[in-house]
Amino acid sequence: MIYGWTPQIGDPSALGWFTVTSYFSASLLCFRAASHDANAQNLWRAIGLVLIALGINKQLDLQTLLTQIGREFARSGHWYEQRRVLQRIFIGAIAFISILGSIAVILMFRNKSREFRAASIGLVLLGTFVFTRAASFHHVDRFLKLSFLGARFNWIIELGSIAVIGVAAARSCQTGPRPNPKEY
Repeated sequence: MIYGWTPQIGDPSALGWFTVTSYFSASLLCFRAASHDANAQNLWRAIGLVLIALGINKQLDLQTLLTQIGREFARSGHWYEQRRVLQRIFIGAIAFISILGSIAVILMFRNKSREFRAASIGLVLLGTFVFTRAASFHHVDRFLKLSFLGARFNWIIELGSIAVIGVAAARSCQTGPRPNPKEY
């Protein structure tokens, strides 16, 4: 046991396993897209690897370990009482980085396929969700537990982001191989 965290299945529910399966399925689609899009081959592979890591994390619940380590660090540093201010700064920084990340994706990948750009935006959204959840900010947690038509917002955001990536990767495979323009 590390700071109250023990390695175990983090979300043994049917939806938890569905989410893990979604991560791995989208990852496979990204690897397949890599073989169809020579212009973004390594980038598709990188997204696929990130999805595998997030799928593993989903069930090992490593962000809870990180939260516990941060909590203990704050207690030992005697600034645990000021954690709310730091959490707000962290959430603000995540929002700012997410906006910058989205702009960077649009600018950096403007010569990549529309499908790859969509997958990249999906990855930025997913990263924002993951880091926000890791902050363990109670107001954010309360929002994520709210539901819309029976589906909690955390499910909508996480599965929606994975779906954006997976659909973009699948569409990239449907459009046929794209040669690398540098080969001409």
